Amino acid sequence: MKDLSCPLVRHTIYALSAFAFAQPVLAQHAGGAHEHGVAELSVATEGATLVIEIVSPLDNLVGFEHAPASAAQRRALATAEAQLRDAPGLFRLPAAAGCALAEVRIEGGWMGGAAAAKEQAARPARAHDHDHDKAHEHGAASADEGGHADVMASYRFDCAQPQALDAIDTQLFAVFPRLREVRAARATAGGQGALVLRPGRTVLPL
Repeated sequence: MKDLSCPLVRHTIYALSAFAFAQPVLAQHAGGAHEHGVAELSVATEGATLVIEIVSPLDNLVGFEHAPASAAQRRALATAEAQLRDAPGLFRLPAAAGCALAEVRIEGGWMGGAAAAKEQAARPARAHDHDHDKAHEHGAASADEGGHADVMASYRFDCAQPQALDAIDTQLFAVFPRLREVRAARATAGGQGALVLRPGRTVLPL
């Protein structure tokens, strides 16, 4: 994996320096590309601390991007949030590293609790990008005619043997079958780098 300067990695390093998730990345990504089937993953380590962040269109997780309009859609959101909170089900870490989950935060996509959902519902929807507008012109309407919705999930682990953290096997494609590509970036003791993950190529070397 080649070295690079990645805004997502830089943000994660900032979060690590404070040992908290004080600056959510949703605002950072609001002006970037919103591509269905694609998510962003960032991984950073500092000492015994491992931080993982995922940013994904809500459509990848539940198949729609509007406020839930039925009981079935509310259940879909609740299921997706539970899956996002199940860090061991999403990331297989080396057992020798002895990593214990210390914190999970989920924001956006009408997730993260009632207060977060209410706040998001009050915000004006973001305009569709050019590609989606073009799709609408050809009759390919998306699930949400008003705008896009992104979800950010952050995970902090405390690792007893961080030197054993040599790779992460992501299970995102198995848990969220609508995903077809994860653009991963890492900043660890092994250096900085980026890698595109796909079904069948799920391991991110650290």
